[in-house]
Amino acid sequence: MEKKPTEGMKLAILVALAILCIGLEIGIHLFARTAVGYTHIFYLLLVLAGIWYHRLAVWVAVALAAATIPTSLYVGDFGWATLLRGSMFIVVAYVVGTLSAERDRGREQLLQQKQEIEEKHAALIGYISEVALRLKNPVAILRDNLAGIIASLGKDNPDLESARMELTVQVSHADQILVNLQELNKAVVECHEDIPQAYREFLNR
Repeated sequence: MEKKPTEGMKLAILVALAILCIGLEIGIHLFARTAVGYTHIFYLLLVLAGIWYHRLAVWVAVALAAATIPTSLYVGDFGWATLLRGSMFIVVAYVVGTLSAERDRGREQLLQQKQEIEEKHAALIGYISEVALRLKNPVAILRDNLAGIIASLGKDNPDLESARMELTVQVSHADQILVNLQELNKAVVECHEDIPQAYREFLNR
């Protein structure tokens, strides 16, 4: 199972990267008087901030861009490259933050749909269990009654009129069992929207 970093770990990582970026800005740009190469480290901070905190990473990008301006003015290399570099910080943070927000929103929707499906499934299982219990006793009684009628017909001089009446009663019991089964089929069909229409019509007969 994938282990996700805690909020404390995320903040610690971002703070450490921010300190590193500031250290590089001061150590390389201010003292070595070059702005080439080291700013690529800034993107690691921006990407992680975008993944974890979505569009809030834009504020991190704005802070990094603002941090490069004083050193550029002091060194004397402030120009279009400085502005372009700061703009790229903001664009990258916005794009990564937006994509991460959409990804997390889609993941939450999938989890919510999964939970709803599981709840419907649990309700359906409970309904089927209840119907099964209600069907079990009537079917057992119907079986025993039919067995009794068969036994009575096997005797000498059976009472056919009585047997006919008993069979009529059993037919009514069977009709009720059929109604219960039809209700069960209907509940299954209405619960599962992905059942093809032809199967729906068959189950509802």
